[in-house]
Amino acid sequence: MTVPRAVIPILALAAVACSDPTPSVVAPEPEDPAAVADSYLGEPPPTTEAVVFAPGRVSIAGRYEYAMSIHPAGDRLLFTVEVPDRGAAVYQSRKEHGAWSAPAPVDLTGGARKHEMEAFFSPDGARVFFAPYAKGMDVRIWTADVTPTGFQHPQPLGGPVAADPSFYPVQAVDGSLFYTNLAQRAIFRAVLDGGRVTSAGPAGLEMGGHAFPSPDGRFILLDSASLDTEDQRDIYVAFSNDDGSWGPPRPLGTEVNTEFSETCPALSPDGRYLFFSRYNEPGGISDLYWISSEIIQRYR
Repeated sequence: MTVPRAVIPILALAAVACSDPTPSVVAPEPEDPAAVADSYLGEPPPTTEAVVFAPGRVSIAGRYEYAMSIHPAGDRLLFTVEVPDRGAAVYQSRKEHGAWSAPAPVDLTGGARKHEMEAFFSPDGARVFFAPYAKGMDVRIWTADVTPTGFQHPQPLGGPVAADPSFYPVQAVDGSLFYTNLAQRAIFRAVLDGGRVTSAGPAGLEMGGHAFPSPDGRFILLDSASLDTEDQRDIYVAFSNDDGSWGPPRPLGTEVNTEFSETCPALSPDGRYLFFSRYNEPGGISDLYWISSEIIQRYR
């Protein structure tokens, strides 16, 4: 199976090895399907059956798509595109004058790095965290300010985050940053004071990579080797304990995990929808899928 550069190092993680009983995963009131579609490139909202996200616009045959991020205002989205034997690029689509633009590459580092991937908006939408690299996988985490017209002031995160190759940076609502430390082959959590990293260390998860915390902080999604075979990746959920630690990761069911690999989980800002990549194209290439996050409640 061919896998993108974002996933190859994480496959090695397989070798390394609730305070509230009813986590609030989705908003209590149902949404108008037309309003949901208007917020997601016109796509009708999924139910508890996973479907390809925006086929022909976002999910296009012959290339990898992964790492979806939606701005809290709902007017722009980012995702990563990678073509086999070429580098990764972050694509953006914006909603302007009531219409969504065609997804197109953005240059987050201002040309300082050749390739960019896995860009995620902060919970307040003011910043974006992403992982650029020049060649190979010598990748570090950067951040940039989000402006009405684009992105400004790109710079690498310093402190302990900069010590090791790292990617998939997702900021939680408490301001901490979850990311995958490639050198340590583990999910790490960094504490940020404004834009400065004050500390970083293992997040207390016993396995996996590509972690994404829920908006309410009650669970975290990640991917790791399948229970059936290490040649396959599945998506897991770990729920928080009373003491703030994480419980054991549990694989999501067949609504998400299949005989193909599934990786790179992400949630919409309101927590209603789970996005992930499924490697079911010929040659093991991935498309972006989405599904109602209601299914996560079944595994608490």
